[in-house]
Amino acid sequence: MVAFQARDGYQVPEASKNPATNASGLKAENFRFWSAKAAPFAGGPPVASLSSSILSGLGRPGTNGAREEPATGYAFPPEYCYLREKNCPSLAGLGVRSKKIIIKDINVYALGIYVDVAAAKSALSSFKKKSAEELVKDQSFYNAVVSAGNVEKTLRLVISSRLVDQKKFLDALEERLAPRLTKAGEPGTLVEFKKQFDGVHFERGLEIAFTCPDNKKLVTKIGGQQKGVIASGALCSSLFDIYLGSDPVSKDAKDTFGRSLAASFHGH
Repeated sequence: MVAFQARDGYQVPEASKNPATNASGLKAENFRFWSAKAAPFAGGPPVASLSSSILSGLGRPGTNGAREEPATGYAFPPEYCYLREKNCPSLAGLGVRSKKIIIKDINVYALGIYVDVAAAKSALSSFKKKSAEELVKDQSFYNAVVSAGNVEKTLRLVISSRLVDQKKFLDALEERLAPRLTKAGEPGTLVEFKKQFDGVHFERGLEIAFTCPDNKKLVTKIGGQQKGVIASGALCSSLFDIYLGSDPVSKDAKDTFGRSLAASFHGH
């Protein structure tokens, strides 16, 4: 279980009681949930855009409305604030990225997908005619979220394995991003994207957040510090397509995202 305590207006997880996650000596600074104007939990627990019934399907409950990813034990706040002080994008998808190394499946990182639910419901109003069950199975629904220009989205990753270093992490993303960006006529954008990680030391508990506030630029924060802003709609769409496309790297994250957002469309 990852607990939270207030510290200078931010919510910072203490070390996990899980021996598997506590062994690495987690650093509090890697877990600050930063926003440009205010911490998500400042002033008391936020009211998530998604109802409690939807959040109940996302991992185990933590403190202050957080949800715990079951496979890694890392907690994710119910909202991720980038530019706003309230009604921030809500946690809608939760899962883990695993990879087989030799003969064993390794949990590479825990993953949370955040989305501005109100904006999504407005931008994707044509999908309201379909039932929640139909939406979950409809890839065009996910594609519409990925390409929506006025729906703020964030991918929040927390490294969970000591076997993951900067090169392995970027090589895995490059394998997925390169074909998409080349097709979009932006192969050079990948070089700019990777430069954001220069000098970054990877360790268990490192937080990496990718935010697309308007699908025109990607904002990258690593360990709570902003590392870059890249003006590229193709990069935003390509990155989120890795997680919400037809071949997602974390099926659990996509499935929970689809169920959560589809349920919100029908008032649950």
